[in-house]
Amino acid sequence: MKEISVSRLGRRCVGMLLISFALIGIAQDDVKNSVKVVQGAQTVGGPVVPVHISVDMFNLPTVTAWQPGDPIRVKPPRQISPPQSGLVTNPAPRGFDQDPLLAAQLEVAGPIDGAGIETPILNQDGFAQSGSPSDVIADVGRQFYIQVVNATPVRIFDKTTGAVVMTFELSDLAAGMGTGCGGGIGDPVINFDQLADRWVLSEFTGNSICVYVSQDTDPTTGNWFVYEFISASGTLPDYFKIGVWPDAYYVGVNDVFMGGRTNYAYDRDNMILGNTARPAQVFVSTPELGGFNFQLLQPADLDGTTLPPDGAPGILMRHRDDEVHNTTGIDPSADFIDIYEFDADFDTPANSTFTGPFPIAVAEFDSDLCGTFNFNCVEQPGSGVILDSVKEPIMWRVQYRNFGDRQQMVGSFTVDVDGNDLHGARWFVMERPADVTTEGWTIQQEGIYALGDTTHRWLPSLAMDQSGNILMGVSATDPVANVFPSIRYSGRLADDPLGTLPRGEFSLIEGSAPNSTTGRWGDYASVTVDPDDDCTFYLSTEYNETNTSSTRFGSFRFDSCGEVSEEFFMDGFEDIIVP
Repeated sequence: MKEISVSRLGRRCVGMLLISFALIGIAQDDVKNSVKVVQGAQTVGGPVVPVHISVDMFNLPTVTAWQPGDPIRVKPPRQISPPQSGLVTNPAPRGFDQDPLLAAQLEVAGPIDGAGIETPILNQDGFAQSGSPSDVIADVGRQFYIQVVNATPVRIFDKTTGAVVMTFELSDLAAGMGTGCGGGIGDPVINFDQLADRWVLSEFTGNSICVYVSQDTDPTTGNWFVYEFISASGTLPDYFKIGVWPDAYYVGVNDVFMGGRTNYAYDRDNMILGNTARPAQVFVSTPELGGFNFQLLQPADLDGTTLPPDGAPGILMRHRDDEVHNTTGIDPSADFIDIYEFDADFDTPANSTFTGPFPIAVAEFDSDLCGTFNFNCVEQPGSGVILDSVKEPIMWRVQYRNFGDRQQMVGSFTVDVDGNDLHGARWFVMERPADVTTEGWTIQQEGIYALGDTTHRWLPSLAMDQSGNILMGVSATDPVANVFPSIRYSGRLADDPLGTLPRGEFSLIEGSAPNSTTGRWGDYASVTVDPDDDCTFYLSTEYNETNTSSTRFGSFRFDSCGEVSEEFFMDGFEDIIVP
């Protein structure tokens, strides 16, 4: 692969970027009236020539499992912004003490039939922690379930039996191939691109994102295309996330470039074929949020086989607590989900557009957990170590589905339940008509997952199956009830009361010790859906078995997936695909 360098901006692009960067200075109180279309993407470097890899996966170096007493490779704290003028350090007063959505959840929080998810299909350990945080992420494909953790071992499981097929270090795939990818250092991301039946595994180096695309649906054959994309800033592309979309792989990054966070489009059409990828495109998020010193836009990731409407741009989003992020003009009755649209034209980058933010009003929430700039806030029993809240981004994943008669997205993030730093998981379902290509999103329902007790529930991930049922997984710990960091989950059927997860709370595994080595936790988890039956959920995240965390995964299926109740039909959802 030839050496990649960040290209100089052409005069035309400079003018467009100056417009984009000027928007960063817009006062936060004007965000809801500042939807802008920025035209003309900067390209980063030149075309990216892939390395074609063909290796015997079963002969790759063995990954030695971490054992108690082994050293923990603690990663640096999440990269933060340089100081900004106008940052909000003292959030405005709020008109509530208890999250306004909690009452609806508590009404249905009693014992209830789990509808099939109370007993996991699979429930087994993944990797023991070798790096901190674990950054547990996974996805499910046609035959396999692949889990990756930080710094960066990969384990492939048989998705039906849970049997371990192989374990290897991601960077070992690229060793000696002439790229920087042999020196990959973490923040793994994994996507199964079910439109192409390709696995997409990725991690960062010190200044690039390495993307491994399988040459077919079986990742064990050892045939991969490896692409290395240099970051626009030339520095660490921290906490990047990739969303699969028909026209591109869209990427949000916690990386500061000329005053804003970077968002990329990678040339999916050529990458799945192993061709030279046209240059990566980058736009800067505008305006930057005050009140958080860590942030990114989370890209929407496609599930199901029904494509978005032709021409629909990629979608990225963040949550915005205006008491935290606005300086004036605070709305006392609502906070917001800000949506951006990235329409990439790889042939003519001058035609690419980045549009937003489109503010979607949601019920008030509280993002002030132990202060706006403090990462660690989750107390646990038996240790003075305080765990990371990871409250700043919408969590992995924002899942997109096209049901034929409507489009929907689901997402989640961590908030304060009661004003006393009790952590809970806010979640939402957005909807727009099936034929709408831009804007048009409204909140179909929203809720908070908390049960009126003293248990912290945070680091959520959720997804929706083909029948509209939802499953959410969370980390849970309780210093009062002596609950060590554990894995809990809940869910809802499509025709359950709106804004609630009433299908009980179940434990995938309970922790047996506090995390006493580091406050790093997360930084993310994953709930994904089997592309074959479009019903079976897989959850991967971490818990505490000894003085440091371990990982676990489970699979679940609602009994009714693929069936549609009469009441559901009455609500107008007649076009659910039945396997």
